[in-house]
Amino acid sequence: MFIGNHYRYGMAWLILCLSLFVGFAQERRVESVVIRGLRNISETAIMTALRLKPGEPFTEAALESDRRTLDGMGLFSAVRPRVEQTETGVRVIFDVVENPLVREVRFVGNTVFTNEQLLEVIRNKPGFVFNTNLAESDIRAIREAYQRAGYIVLPEGYMAPDYETGVLTIALSELRVGQIRVEGNVKTRTGVILRELRTRSGELFNLNRWQRDINRLYNTGYFDQITTEDALASPGVIDLTVRVKERPTGRLNVGFAIDSRRRLIGLAEVYETNFQGTGRTVGVNYQSTGGRNGNSIELLFTEPYLDRRRTSLSVSLYNKLVYRFTSNFFGASIDPNLERQYDERRRGITLGLSRPLNDFLTVSLGLRTEDVNTNRVATNLSGGFIRQDGSLTSISVRGVYNNRDFDLDPAQGQYLAVTVEPGITNVRSAEQEFLDSGIVKLGQSNFLRASIDYRIFYSPQGRRTQPDDRRQVFAIRAYYGTISGTVPFFEQFFIGGAETLRGYPEDRFWGKNAALLSFEFRQPIEKAFTAVFFVDVGHAWGGYPSVNDFTQSRSFKPEVGYGLGIRVRTPLGPLRIDYGIGRDGGRTHFSVGQVF
Repeated sequence: MFIGNHYRYGMAWLILCLSLFVGFAQERRVESVVIRGLRNISETAIMTALRLKPGEPFTEAALESDRRTLDGMGLFSAVRPRVEQTETGVRVIFDVVENPLVREVRFVGNTVFTNEQLLEVIRNKPGFVFNTNLAESDIRAIREAYQRAGYIVLPEGYMAPDYETGVLTIALSELRVGQIRVEGNVKTRTGVILRELRTRSGELFNLNRWQRDINRLYNTGYFDQITTEDALASPGVIDLTVRVKERPTGRLNVGFAIDSRRRLIGLAEVYETNFQGTGRTVGVNYQSTGGRNGNSIELLFTEPYLDRRRTSLSVSLYNKLVYRFTSNFFGASIDPNLERQYDERRRGITLGLSRPLNDFLTVSLGLRTEDVNTNRVATNLSGGFIRQDGSLTSISVRGVYNNRDFDLDPAQGQYLAVTVEPGITNVRSAEQEFLDSGIVKLGQSNFLRASIDYRIFYSPQGRRTQPDDRRQVFAIRAYYGTISGTVPFFEQFFIGGAETLRGYPEDRFWGKNAALLSFEFRQPIEKAFTAVFFVDVGHAWGGYPSVNDFTQSRSFKPEVGYGLGIRVRTPLGPLRIDYGIGRDGGRTHFSVGQVF
């Protein structure tokens, strides 16, 4: 009994002593925290990240947490904690091995960006201790820089610097184009498709340029659908496949009517924009006017690629009637007052050479020479239009910037055309009353025509990648033209009608100056239908005086037209019906293609 009691008392004292010892151990406080091995890193910056502070209780959990914190900074290759007992507490010591100091960053395999440009996007820079945590973000930043420029890069290595040289090496592999294949074309020659592509085998692959190539193929009008595929042929090399679905490129339009004098009139148009699959355009436009002023004929030819620099040639040879102040050929021809309608017979030729300077900028040079005869209507200062006969020759220089996604129906992008056209005219004859008034002068005169045409398109849904992508589109056009010198009546600017100022008759305003501002909001309804709200503000002024009911102004007095329209998608392009309301009421306009 005595031995058992003695044992129980001994165990109780032992438990009490252990409890006091554990309590004392739990109450140990940190006397100091020391970090050994720092050479280039500020000790103060490291200390602020630690949990253990002098004067605070020490725990093994806090010690392990601080070790993980130091190790997770990415600045040390080794972190070894130690604890030393002192009379008043514990001293915490962290022995660390710093990563090398980055003295130089070398990029290998980069051609799109310079070393200096890439150095700007990474965070492991010279003068700082190498941080392993930044390696992944540096690679991501490099990829994003390439992606913003349209390129793809495959990092091959991110080699940490050593302690002797301090050189950080980043090896890159820029993706290049291997083979480009074309599939699905039956009529269009493969070479015709490949020559539209700016992407070339062996060159760096640029996604933005590749998308522009596909858009350019769509803009030819040869294809209904284009799909692409890519495959990694070898490390750093991608093969591309273009699969096309062709569309009919020939066009035949035939129409006829009987005018008020029971004469048969008609027209026939034959166009082929991809003649024999070569991309050439060949066209004939023939109009029969029932014997009044003879027939009209126009021959067109376009060679899209004269040389390796993509120079194109266009030729138009014509002997045709141009109907002013009416919406179309048939509208003029069946008018009961046909003999009093004003028109112009133009015989001549136009030549054009065009060459792209890059993906967006094109320059062209044109030559036009014509002989013009106006119809013989009874004219005077209070009635009829100003009749003049004569010839002209002009040379035009034109620069076009175009980064629209699709030319026929853009959703995003800009178009800017600047044209300068010097020329010479020779008026042979005119009505005597206009000669007496001094409005018209016989003989030669020089003129200089200049114009600027700016269009901008914006869609909240972004650019189209396919022509049938449905997009809401805000479209704005601003146009201004001016003529210095003397020009015949038929060479002025004409504003009004379906293509300019809707809600007004065709060619309602004329003059040596013209200005137009148009706004459209295009809302898709279904795949083939788009509703349009439009506002046009424009005027032409400073030219020949008022005749008939067409009063003119010597100064700029803007006219406003607004209304609603609908676009119907067809293989020939959007059919357009607009109802415009102008100063004198409403008017319906019918045409093909967008106004701008």
